[in-house]
Amino acid sequence: MADRARLPELSEQEAGVEVKAIYEEIKACCRVPMVALIYRHLATHDGLLEWSWRVLAPAMRSGALSRAAREAAAAPLSAQLPPLTPDAAQALGLTEMDLAAIAYIATAYNTANPHNIIAVRVLMTLLATDEAGGSDASADGPPVATATFPALPPVVQLEDMPPALAERVRRLRVSGDDGSRGIVPTLYRHLAHWPDYLMVSAQALEPLFLNGDIEADASRIATGADTAAARLAVELAAHDSPEGRHTGAAREALLATLGAFTATIPEMITVGRLLAAALPPVRC
Repeated sequence: MADRARLPELSEQEAGVEVKAIYEEIKACCRVPMVALIYRHLATHDGLLEWSWRVLAPAMRSGALSRAAREAAAAPLSAQLPPLTPDAAQALGLTEMDLAAIAYIATAYNTANPHNIIAVRVLMTLLATDEAGGSDASADGPPVATATFPALPPVVQLEDMPPALAERVRRLRVSGDDGSRGIVPTLYRHLAHWPDYLMVSAQALEPLFLNGDIEADASRIATGADTAAARLAVELAAHDSPEGRHTGAAREALLATLGAFTATIPEMITVGRLLAAALPPVRC
């Protein structure tokens, strides 16, 4: 999980007009203020984000993918973090505004990630065949109106974090993961604006990774997501056209990358929910 192995990505700020339009509609459909890392990575390959959106857009625009995401996210968790008490928050220097911002970030990811795991599993299911099974049919339905949410702060890269915090973040993965996924979850990079809070949270999360609690909860979430994605993939296969679709060795490499996301995203759904549940109520 070393930062030098981090997946390439195309940020919203750097995206061209066509890619930015897709980014904006993904955010609108998922009702979130940011576009996920998986899409930012797909956008670094010519035509791949466009192919992915052509496949996913009908279910995104109709709300079918959102309904499946809510079902996947409702899986009960067995793991639990100790609550962040008001006194502990004060000791970390967190103001009410800080806590509100952290809660907003956690809510954004807890909304986005269930969408992301369904989307990735749909793409993997369709890519499991060597050739596109659909036609060049365009995505059904009119674009969804842009949703306006307060923007998230820019992400903090690992190399810009205090070294001890960066090392702690690197270790936040299930036992057996050697760090080769190359995915540095963006949730951690956003929460690094509050380094003391992230350090304390990472210290509390690490035992849950090591003892298998997070892995068990993530596995249940992944199972539900797989079932929903398999159902949606049948409906969306008609939009699996050859244009922009990877083939041959490139397809195999893409499947490996998507597979890494299918392991990481359920973990981050679990982590995001644990962090949100541990926060003290924010006074309005």
